[in-house]
Amino acid sequence: SILTSHTLTFPRIKFSKPLFLSHTKMALKFNRNLAGTLFSAVVIASFFFHASASLGGGKGGLLGGWSRITDTKDSKVVEIGKFAVDQYNEESKSEYKSKLVFKQVVKGETQVVAGTNYRLVISATDGGRRSRSGNKYLAEVWDKPWENFRNLTSFKKL
Repeated sequence: SILTSHTLTFPRIKFSKPLFLSHTKMALKFNRNLAGTLFSAVVIASFFFHASASLGGGKGGLLGGWSRITDTKDSKVVEIGKFAVDQYNEESKSEYKSKLVFKQVVKGETQVVAGTNYRLVISATDGGRRSRSGNKYLAEVWDKPWENFRNLTSFKKL
């Protein structure tokens, strides 16, 4: 007859353990390794974040947030303050206007964003007057030292 019975035979594969158990153990081992790697990465990142904040002379802080400057006599802070006054004098050149003379940084804060923004309250005297007490000015400077870039973004009398 045309219809004959054929028996198909497949080779038998022997597994020492049920297949789902070996996959489960492999997945658990992978997850343990992944968890260990992620934990290590978090610990290392946390260390570098705290180290960079403490090395900034108390000027470091949360990315994007403003942090108070604890040492207004820090050489970098004073340099930024002098830059702000010099830049203001340069931008407001006038034969009728006397230049400001930097005295000190009174207080300030920093913000870390693609560089560092400095918001400083500066004491400065009017170079043409004999005033001993300086007027106070609010200056904002954006600094990116790795690009040799520094810009006075705002300067106003308080």
